[in-house]
Amino acid sequence: MKYCISIFALPHEIDDLELTLHQLGKAFQYVDSDNFILDVTLGVSPNLVLWNNSELSVDYFKDKFIILQNRCWWAKNKFFRLSEDAVQGCVSKRRQTWLDHKDVDYHIWLDTDIIFDERTLTYIDNIAGQLKHPSPIITPEIVKVWDNSWDCLVNEKFLNEPTDYQKNNNPFVDCGIKGDISVETVVCNWPNHPTMKFAGGWFTCIHRSILDKITVPESFGHYGMEDTFLMWACEKLKFGQQYKIKNLVICENYKFRFNQHITNRLASISRKDEFLKIAQSNFPIELEKLV
Repeated sequence: MKYCISIFALPHEIDDLELTLHQLGKAFQYVDSDNFILDVTLGVSPNLVLWNNSELSVDYFKDKFIILQNRCWWAKNKFFRLSEDAVQGCVSKRRQTWLDHKDVDYHIWLDTDIIFDERTLTYIDNIAGQLKHPSPIITPEIVKVWDNSWDCLVNEKFLNEPTDYQKNNNPFVDCGIKGDISVETVVCNWPNHPTMKFAGGWFTCIHRSILDKITVPESFGHYGMEDTFLMWACEKLKFGQQYKIKNLVICENYKFRFNQHITNRLASISRKDEFLKIAQSNFPIELEKLV
């Protein structure tokens, strides 16, 4: 199996990116690196940061990005890209990697705030090779999050935790192997929800055939709705099947993610809500197109 790991980071996330790459470096020691492409973009667009009004220059981030690239000796196939325009968010990055790496079997979408066990890649690789379904999506388990509709992905050790547990937990303690590893089909029975349930950057591993059939619509722009669109599109087309790796837990890093030393020195422009509205407005149009 061939995989492409897609990562997007903003300048204020450069230290988070460093931690993510450090974790991946450990994970790559368990797999054949020939089978993995690492594709990382740092968005340095003046549409996102007013560089002339910032204490930290764009060159600071470009230089550190090059340092991080050079440290990734463990990745034989890697692309480190600086984007000043074309890619300004995780959605445009995921669209780019899908279009650029058509020869891989799976695309892994990974956010820079995810804490994961170093064996995560090898479990995904082993399970992907065993699945008989032609168009699978593979996800780890998670801890309790903001509502109970996610319980089909929550590891049983965390089912009784309060909602929003992920905001205050210790991700370095809670991630990892929580029992015997197995594979289970994911079925979300929550009313008015699709059968699948996953978030884009939670180490979500998506078979190429799903993206080829459904795509990451150009009209969605740079951020938002691509994961929800895939779920509802698969529901509408009766296409694909989601599996979770039971007892392999990943976590979002809310508690120990400190970047004020960077954000206080950047004149950043948050386009998140603006970008999300663009994706939301085009969501029903794109879903209607699918037949």
